[in-house]
Amino acid sequence: MMPTDTKTVLFDPGFAQHTTILSISVPYIYDQINKFKNMGQRKMKFKMTFPNLIKMSDNNIGFCLGCMLWAVYLKSQNAQIQGNPCLGSTFDKDETVEEIDYSIEFLNKLKKDSKYYLGTDYEINPKHIKILDLYKKFLLINKNFINTKTTDDIVLPEEFKIPTQNDLDKIYSKIQEVIKSGNLLDLEEVFGLVYEL
Repeated sequence: MMPTDTKTVLFDPGFAQHTTILSISVPYIYDQINKFKNMGQRKMKFKMTFPNLIKMSDNNIGFCLGCMLWAVYLKSQNAQIQGNPCLGSTFDKDETVEEIDYSIEFLNKLKKDSKYYLGTDYEINPKHIKILDLYKKFLLINKNFINTKTTDDIVLPEEFKIPTQNDLDKIYSKIQEVIKSGNLLDLEEVFGLVYEL
């Protein structure tokens, strides 16, 4: 039986509310664009939707950043983890990385479609691909968190630096800030404290 004074921390401090599942949302948006038979109307619809697609992608990358930074912060705590939706599931490698692979493909799709519909180049930030790749590794070494009950159970990529207490405080403050603002990609400002992109 667990003592009642055991410290608990949340699995998700509040990131999920600011994200959408790209593999569900993107096909729906493209269906709306493709309903138009006229290419001019399609281009106009894509132009109107493009900023939203970028924001969805950015927040998705920010979510990945947030999860890794939160894990770094949690490793400094000695606590039980509360609200882990993956706990007790079965680990499936393909299923675990499916959404991340989709996110990387989606960035390439945005680049191609920006050229096709808008006649402009959308530059993929190579750091964003690096973040997604790193997050993919993070998910796999933690086996999608199916056995993660305490902060000790979290495994960090070996490339990560162990931050000082001062850096941990900065990370925590920035996480609280982006949860309020919804601008998850702002976490890039503190990611250098644990990993050089």
